[in-house]
Amino acid sequence: MKTNAMRILDSAKLKYEVLEYDLEKDLFSGEAVSDLLGMDYSECYKTLALKHEHDVFICVISVKDELDLKKCAKALGVKNVEMVHVKDLLKLVGYERGSVTPVGVKKNKGIVFDDEVLNHETIEISGGAYGTGLKVNREELIGFLKAQVKDIVKDEL
Repeated sequence: MKTNAMRILDSAKLKYEVLEYDLEKDLFSGEAVSDLLGMDYSECYKTLALKHEHDVFICVISVKDELDLKKCAKALGVKNVEMVHVKDLLKLVGYERGSVTPVGVKKNKGIVFDDEVLNHETIEISGGAYGTGLKVNREELIGFLKAQVKDIVKDEL
C-alpha cells in the first residue's frame, strides 16, 4: 500500500525503503518500533507537531530524546510553543498518532530536525500510516523538506 508520504517522495524522485512492523496501538512507542525494526534508537525519528497561536510547526527528533520546548521555540523564531493535542493531530497535520511524518503535513509553518540527525546518513521516519516506516537519506530528506537542523532536545543529565 502506498501512503501519501510515499507518493510525495516518489514524485520528488527521493529513494526510500519501506519498513513494516506489527504492534498493537496501545503498546506504541518510538522505542518499541525501533526494537521491532532492529534499529538503534538514535537512527529512528519521531515527528512531533507543535503550535504557536494558529501556526503549526513540525519537530523531528530521535525516539530516545525528549523535546525541549524552549529550545524549539527559539529555533523556530517564536516566543513559545506547545504540543498539538493528540485529538487535534488529524485535523491540523493530516496524520494520527503513530503515523505522523514530516512528509506531506497539512499545515506547516516550518520543520526542524534535531542536530543528532547529522550523525546518520540514513534515518527511519514514519511512513504516514500506522505500521509503516521509511528509511530515507537524511540529507536528501532535509533538503526536500527545506528543514532546519538545530539543537532542540533536552540535554542529558
